Amino acid sequence: MAVAQQHVSMDADDLRPADQEILDELQHGRATKGALVDWTSYSRNTIYNRLEVLEAAGYVECVHEGTRLFELVEDPREHEDSTN
Repeated sequence: MAVAQQHVSMDADDLRPADQEILDELQHGRATKGALVDWTSYSRNTIYNRLEVLEAAGYVECVHEGTRLFELVEDPREHEDSTN
């Protein structure tokens, strides 16, 4: 049974360095939590926590629960660039 997800307000100014690296990696395609740990300089706990925040903000989505495969939905940095 799917659980309705409530989005939290977050914009590009709220992104942490770990968020930036996660978004950078997901711009290349889907990735599991484990792959993101391997590809970034951050600990497993940091990646897991930041993915939860990014998912709650609606920027990433888990597309396969069994493997915790994520994909980029929207990059908040793109909106920042277009307004400057």
